[in-house]
Amino acid sequence: MFFYCFSVRSCSAVLIGVILGFIPALGSVPSAWAVGNLYLGPVELHPFFQVSESLDDNVCRTEAKLCQDPQDSTKTKKGRDQITVFSPGLQIALPFQDHRLQAEYRGDFGRYNEFKTENYSDNTLKGDLAFNFRGGLSALLKDDWKAGHDPRGFSQNVDLDFYHRNTAGAELGFQAGTKLRLVLNGSSMVLNYADDARNGFRDRTDNTLGGTVYYKFLPKTSALVEYDYTAVRFDEADPAFGNQKLDSKVQRAYLGLTWNITTRSQGTLKGGYTRKNFSASGLDDFKGGIVSLSLAHDLSARTSVRLDGERDVRESNIALQPYYLSAGGRLELVHLIRPRIAAKLKGGLSRDQYPGTMTIGAQTKKRVDDTWNAGAGLEYHPRDWLNLGLQYDHSQRRSDLDGLGYIDNLYVFSLGVVF
Repeated sequence: MFFYCFSVRSCSAVLIGVILGFIPALGSVPSAWAVGNLYLGPVELHPFFQVSESLDDNVCRTEAKLCQDPQDSTKTKKGRDQITVFSPGLQIALPFQDHRLQAEYRGDFGRYNEFKTENYSDNTLKGDLAFNFRGGLSALLKDDWKAGHDPRGFSQNVDLDFYHRNTAGAELGFQAGTKLRLVLNGSSMVLNYADDARNGFRDRTDNTLGGTVYYKFLPKTSALVEYDYTAVRFDEADPAFGNQKLDSKVQRAYLGLTWNITTRSQGTLKGGYTRKNFSASGLDDFKGGIVSLSLAHDLSARTSVRLDGERDVRESNIALQPYYLSAGGRLELVHLIRPRIAAKLKGGLSRDQYPGTMTIGAQTKKRVDDTWNAGAGLEYHPRDWLNLGLQYDHSQRRSDLDGLGYIDNLYVFSLGVVF
């Protein structure tokens, strides 16, 4: 069966509809919920809802901690505000034989007490259908659609940037004996921003094909070789580059290790090389090393640590720049104080380097941004279905260009229920 997507929204609706359309065919639907559980025939349902109250001392993430006055656009005022975020959602799970169907909806609706122009309504739909056949063959179909927004400080714009993004993908795996596993995958990502005047240069489609070969040389450890190819196609030409589109072809090759030594230690480490070749004339191609790290380890029965890191080239989020190089890492420590009380510590650091010069005021130089964040939190589960949380987050950006840095502190209290 094949289908054609006329838009980002219709593509997600079609795929989610196809996935959910399997439900009636795979089991009878009773006239009422099963007593004491949220089941609809063989379908397991998990509705959830979270509400959070937070205080942000730099809503617009500016160096002077100022925002445009919501009552008078000619003035600025201190950018401190109280934010309420409502997050309803529903997860659907359906195992059938050796296969699995999952789908999820989540909404995040942020409402500001004073700066109403910062209000947002994000919606996310996800679905995946996994098949495990005899003989070591597996297949996965998935789709991820989101109507969202870029957070403050992500690009050069002083307003919220709303977008629609859809990523559809497929993966085919084959277990060839006890030591060798082959994986082929492909995906298509479509990105469209709402404000074409500010962000039209960012609208694009990424089509990716790739594959990975795993060789298990120890009982719990495998070596891997990975390659992927991405064709990046932009919707609009960029006047700053002679009205040429910034289309490119990106190739990545990795060598690495993946391990699952015990239930206490899992990880993947990959290092490699990438080339980004532009179709437009007059643009310098990028080539350089890339790294990807994901490590999870239980230090004890009550304490775990997770480390993630990456260095890779990304599509531009700033006008007049064809791309940027991003490198960084994130560390999180979780300690179970008591069976229902957990403490979390986290920290991260990233560096974004842009290849061309920028002019701001009297300054003309290349832009390099260093952003770091740290946080701490407590989670309390008085009941299996109830979660209470306290959290503090500190973030800071330093830029080579004056006026682009900021310091932000966020204090959050949350209450969530899940069934």
